[in-house]
Amino acid sequence: MSNENLLIYPTVDLFIYDLADGSGQNEDKISQNREQFWQKIYADQISAPQLEKLKQAETETADYIELLGDPKIAALESPLDGYSYPVKIGDTYAAQFDLSGKIEPDENKKFAPKEIDCLEWLKQQVISRVNPPATIGQSWLVWGQLTVDDQDALSTAKNCYTKMNLFPNAKWERDLQTEGQFLGANFYELWLPPGDRGNISQNYHVLICLFPYNSGQSIRDISKTVEKLYTHLMRLFAYRNKVIWAYTQSRQLKADLKDASRTIQQIVTQLPEQVNTRKVDLKELQQSLVNSLTIFSAYDNYIRRWEEQENTIKTNLKNYEKRLGTIGDKMGSDRTDFKFMENFSIFATEKYVCQMEADNRSLSGGLRLLENAIQTIKGISEIERAKSDRTLNVTIAAAGVGIATSGVYASTYASKIDSTHNQIPANTVFWSSIGWGFVAGALGAIVLIVIGKKWR
Repeated sequence: MSNENLLIYPTVDLFIYDLADGSGQNEDKISQNREQFWQKIYADQISAPQLEKLKQAETETADYIELLGDPKIAALESPLDGYSYPVKIGDTYAAQFDLSGKIEPDENKKFAPKEIDCLEWLKQQVISRVNPPATIGQSWLVWGQLTVDDQDALSTAKNCYTKMNLFPNAKWERDLQTEGQFLGANFYELWLPPGDRGNISQNYHVLICLFPYNSGQSIRDISKTVEKLYTHLMRLFAYRNKVIWAYTQSRQLKADLKDASRTIQQIVTQLPEQVNTRKVDLKELQQSLVNSLTIFSAYDNYIRRWEEQENTIKTNLKNYEKRLGTIGDKMGSDRTDFKFMENFSIFATEKYVCQMEADNRSLSGGLRLLENAIQTIKGISEIERAKSDRTLNVTIAAAGVGIATSGVYASTYASKIDSTHNQIPANTVFWSSIGWGFVAGALGAIVLIVIGKKWR
């Protein structure tokens, strides 16, 4: 058997990330998020009192909370040699699942070379525990020690990649993003990102770490080194997956915004036809205003969520870059030694950030277009309402003139009704006052209309 198919203590680690409390989520949704996360650790064996206790652990005022306290890990069931380690990082649940096979009472057998075919079995054992799937994303780590001095690290890494069988239509040349050395080990990072129309389940990421056989460190020493590295990778992968998740979320928002933009365009296109008719339909115009305001509210909400995802990407990219330097410092190495992993931040800045900024400029135009349409509809509605009010005022004024005139006439002849000097019947006075009032009202209306036209 080729040495490139062997490793000492081959180990698989999966880092998963779930949203704990997203923007705008109510308490019921947050509780559901919590329960689904803990199902990955305890399956269906978790009780309500247990969940309440775990909820209390989250109240600790820290950015990085070890949710199980002491001991901070939960051992996998026997005979598996592994554990789960749940934490909360900001608004995100995170968990590491570590598995090195089955428990070996004999230390010599535990650290004896093993065929890397076991990686597929280790992967399946871990995946079976991650139910439901991670909502933000996940990253894999495969590590072990080479078995002889002349074992080729690159060939062994390629075999690990093939045996893990993580990537669809696996192609090493396509998926290899970067490689480098850190703490004497060879690192190979492979990644297949989701497409712009994909979802987060299509994000495939693995980091392969191979320590040399004769490095002056025993496998026990190497295990302790990797354990220190885990905490840093937990954060680093969190930032990375949050960036990819936010960009994926923005793609759906972009599709929604495009749909809304088409509706906005229809409103703007129909507006001239509505306002240029001889007689504007005020009810139809008011309905357009209601529709426009409804779409405006939804569109504005989409834009706000879009900007939130854009800020998420930028913030987590900065944190990712800082963590790259921190890992070198904390692991007792040079600050720049882990910088070979900055390939992701370069890609994300050029692809994700630039795309988000360009889309934001483009899609925000729809909001301004709709704002102009709304102001136009409001203005025309006010003009039409003013016209209606002016007509009503003319009618009222004319009626007032008529009433006043008839009142004067009636008063003038009231004293003469049935008097001895001027025998005028009462009914004659009444109908005469009505007649004169009508004439005066009509004349008043004509005068007011003429004046109104002059001053328009």
